[in-house]
Amino acid sequence: MIFTILGSTGFIGQNLVNYLEDQGIEIQTPDIRCDDITKINLGHIIYAIGESKQTKNLENFTQSHIGYLNRILNKSNFDSFLYCSATRVYSKSKTTHENTSLFTNSTDPRNLYTNLKILGESICLSYNNPKIRIARLSNVTGNNFNSNLFLPSIIRDAVNKKNIELLTTLKSEKDYILIDDVIKLLPKISLEGKCQIYNVASGINISNKEIVSKIKDITKCTLSFSKNTFDYSFPKININKIISEFNFKPKSVLDHLEYLVNCYRNN
Repeated sequence: MIFTILGSTGFIGQNLVNYLEDQGIEIQTPDIRCDDITKINLGHIIYAIGESKQTKNLENFTQSHIGYLNRILNKSNFDSFLYCSATRVYSKSKTTHENTSLFTNSTDPRNLYTNLKILGESICLSYNNPKIRIARLSNVTGNNFNSNLFLPSIIRDAVNKKNIELLTTLKSEKDYILIDDVIKLLPKISLEGKCQIYNVASGINISNKEIVSKIKDITKCTLSFSKNTFDYSFPKININKIISEFNFKPKSVLDHLEYLVNCYRNN
């Protein structure tokens, strides 16, 4: 059995490689920008390429999310293909079941990431191949302390600056899932998934208030607010499918905050 991790230098990809290698599984990590992958057996591909924050280099940003998909899906030899999408595709939807209709505002450039993920999913589904699957990841967190995402950012500030300055309201809330849960679940979806689309989330929303209160207790930092705070909340993600198929029991991010803070301090 072979797994090919595309995006192996990123946060999710790196952790996937380490986990699978620890399991004694053969790993390939080609650079699809320059390596010819059309003549080798790629086994089970996990496509974990793409920045979650929009970059100034729109060509590279767009290319990473969807630019390589057709070449891989059309010309490569694989046993399964898992495209890492995002639960952010539900931002304009009323429900978060995997079969719900997705909506987006294409005229707002801030929606580029979401639009690219929806397009990437559409490309995958257009092949009508049951070996091609989609994992919609929620806010994956762990040892990604170089990230500008919310949770690693406020952990850095709490430790380094002794103060957290919030741009969003305390009542803002979204779903967080630990990287350890993600890297165990993605290979299972690749190998055993019965459906084409899976939400990979904790199924529980955590508010800024809960997170900040816990980090304040751990670090003894202070809290301040920017002048123009805004609410940034997402609907609760439905995870019935991964619970029923894989008996998934997510760990609590709140219970692991002290561990994450200590990891950052030690690094």
